[in-house]
Amino acid sequence: MKINPWGSELIKDYEPLFNEFGLQHVTDEMRERFEKNREFRRGIVFAHRGFDDYVKAADEGKRVAVMSGIKPSSEFHLGSKLTAEEIIFMQKEFGAAAFYAVADNEALADNGMGYEETAPLAVSNVADLLALGLDPDNAFVYKQSTCLPVLNFAQLAARRTTMATLEALYGHQNLSLYLAVLTQAGDILQPLFKENGFERVVVPVGVDQDPHIRFSRDLAAKLGYPLPAATFHRFFRALNGETKMSKRDPDSMLSLSDSADDVKRKVSKALTGGRSTVEEQKKLGAEWRKCVVYELMFYHFEDDDKELEKIRTQCETGKIMCGECKLKRIKKIQDYLKKHQEKKKKLMPKAEELLEERACGMEAD
Repeated sequence: MKINPWGSELIKDYEPLFNEFGLQHVTDEMRERFEKNREFRRGIVFAHRGFDDYVKAADEGKRVAVMSGIKPSSEFHLGSKLTAEEIIFMQKEFGAAAFYAVADNEALADNGMGYEETAPLAVSNVADLLALGLDPDNAFVYKQSTCLPVLNFAQLAARRTTMATLEALYGHQNLSLYLAVLTQAGDILQPLFKENGFERVVVPVGVDQDPHIRFSRDLAAKLGYPLPAATFHRFFRALNGETKMSKRDPDSMLSLSDSADDVKRKVSKALTGGRSTVEEQKKLGAEWRKCVVYELMFYHFEDDDKELEKIRTQCETGKIMCGECKLKRIKKIQDYLKKHQEKKKKLMPKAEELLEERACGMEAD
């Protein structure tokens, strides 16, 4: 089984990941402890590497961090939102310091986008992160291209890495992507650098990013760092239902910058589990498991489990038709995005301030 961190393929069966790559299941104990968190409660976060050790360290009062990032190749989309919410959860739950990498070097390697092109997107992305609730007083937000310790670490990592290792993990790729992998290992391990002084780090990501986690854990073991932990969330589908939601297909994804008209246009075309005729749907009910609009509520826009169950029941009993249901969900998404965008607008200056070039690390002010 291959996992491609740069692809858009869906994973339909997650179980082989546990057997083939050694992922650990999120336990009932974890779900119970973090029940207030939507991602853990609903099984969206379904797997981890070493998260139990991270939780133990945090409970013992050790200095812990959470690390993730974004490639500034487009506006913040729902996959980015999911990761951001997990970062914010770790901040609140454990007092974890957040390290957030704006991966402009990876945008250059993967998308051919220069630094001038990605600079305004970086500010916009960070403003989204702040609007979602990141505490900037316990965070370090930086661009890869200006973070010398991370860039230096990539050179050190290269000394400990063979082409055979990279090809086994990622397949045959352009050298620029391999360099991006080495840089990303520096991002992941940066909180553990001596000058930053954190004892554990966790990286919340989609499961497609596991090759980066495995590579970084291998480097950490070679270099004497504590192994970085990771939590993995499930993919949710693009609006057409055919692939995972991805920046590579703008019309089949939702962005946090989408207008009300954008939301209406995109969600109106989204795949549902509706039957061939109204009569058939009233008799048999719709198939909510096939419905991307339901997934939008499950993953993102409906926090109330009872309301989610009500949506599901109306669907499978034929009490509501897909057109009417879509109109209700469109309104909910539009209301959410309007409030978010109002917050974001006020936070743009703060985002610019956080991204100003400076020394790299939590202690550098």
